[in-house]
Amino acid sequence: MYKIRKATIQDSRGIAVVQMDSYRTAYAAFFPKAYVEHFTYEEQEQDWIDLLKSETDDILLVATSTEKQVIGYVLARARPDIFPGYDSEVIALHVRKSFQRQGVGLALLQGAVEKLEEQGCKSVMLWTLKGNPVRKWYESLQGKFIGEKSYHVDDWTIDEVAYGWEKISALR
Repeated sequence: MYKIRKATIQDSRGIAVVQMDSYRTAYAAFFPKAYVEHFTYEEQEQDWIDLLKSETDDILLVATSTEKQVIGYVLARARPDIFPGYDSEVIALHVRKSFQRQGVGLALLQGAVEKLEEQGCKSVMLWTLKGNPVRKWYESLQGKFIGEKSYHVDDWTIDEVAYGWEKISALR
């Protein structure tokens, strides 16, 4: 079992652990090793503390286990100019590997969508790595391929693709 709720500063370490562990496993093939390894748990924890202390309208939800351990998180933002035809973005969605395929990711995504709708959003999009197998999941949720981009990290080219839902309610 798990619970979805708004993140608190006390969750910062748990969010950082989920984030870093996800980067070091799921993203290992997509980024240079040195790039992934230069991030630290402490640095990422401080980033989450700073975000949670800021006066932002960003949505940060966590999934916690029955032991109150952070097992996943979602970060989303309402932004009318994010991508042509879309007024919000899911910036990050990560679930601890041992809790994947149990509905946690979907529950986090639906929780974020609900909060975005409360902020008046009508559509949502997200970026993911082109080679990321999670793309099949977004497609199964009726996400429409809407674009792609590339950028460089060290000597690597990183390719990302965007998925969008013109009607945010389709994700509920």
